[in-house]
Amino acid sequence: MSAEQFPSTIALDSVPCAILGTGTMGAQIALSLALGGLSVTIWGRRAAALPQALAACAEGFDLLAEQGLAKPQARAETLERIVPCTDMAEAVGGRGFVLEAIVEDLTLKQTLLCQAETLAPKEAVLSSTTSALSAGALQEPLARPENFCVAHYAQPAYLMELVEVVAGEKTAQQVCAFTQELLRHTGKVPVRCPDIPGFLWARLQHAVLRECATLVGRGLVSAQDCDRVLKQGYAVRLPAMGPFEHADLAGLDLMNGAAAKAVWADLSTLDDPAETPVGTLFAQGHCGMSTGQGFYDWHQRDAEAFRRARDQEIIRRLKINREAQ
Repeated sequence: MSAEQFPSTIALDSVPCAILGTGTMGAQIALSLALGGLSVTIWGRRAAALPQALAACAEGFDLLAEQGLAKPQARAETLERIVPCTDMAEAVGGRGFVLEAIVEDLTLKQTLLCQAETLAPKEAVLSSTTSALSAGALQEPLARPENFCVAHYAQPAYLMELVEVVAGEKTAQQVCAFTQELLRHTGKVPVRCPDIPGFLWARLQHAVLRECATLVGRGLVSAQDCDRVLKQGYAVRLPAMGPFEHADLAGLDLMNGAAAKAVWADLSTLDDPAETPVGTLFAQGHCGMSTGQGFYDWHQRDAEAFRRARDQEIIRRLKINREAQ
């Protein structure tokens, strides 16, 4: 794939892909690509991690089939498209799209991407599913930084349709265009985002968390009530209209009025989560589900049941969207 071939002259269903990393995101993205008809190698340093990744792919497919979002008879064909390996040269050799999905560590990601770049075809697009690291920083040590862009999938990656595409300063526009077309081919909705901290999704998510955590820290509300207002109030309208559509509907005269100005002036401006209950809980060794305690007591709540309920709600929304389309 030369620069001139991006993206219009490439048959997207024939682009072989590679996923570097066997964790939750790596397995879910591999399944997403395979569901789109693409062949995928999934690479891991340890052979022992590969069966678990393949099992996660199979479990994901079975959930989709159970919910009517995948054809049961396509199971074997889909899962056979995902080939595990521990040899990097084998994993990325002849691949047109190589995506790194390891831990959020800049040095480790840069090292892995550089290694993949030396073994993949020169025209291959390299990518990362980071949600926190700069695309520009990730591409900096690459010999061909123009062939790199971020493709940030959100969990669960085989269910969530939206994927953020982020160019670094040196990224060729054709590479972003190609990546967006590849994502569309696999049923995703790509959105171009700026290379700023948090891109767009995480940035908005942190803005909401900062405001809620500040209010909880001031003793004005409970974490439970914040979650209720968001889940049973604000979120119910979000599928129908975003914040700018709501502003137009309500009227910009209202959104620029005294009430709005009073709210904006009172919003949190804290720049350190350590100054909120987030930092207090962390300092006490409470990290959430992983330690059994966060804003909620996960010894009393079933974390796995919570994840299943989350996935069921995402699936419900997916079905509504697809029926509407």
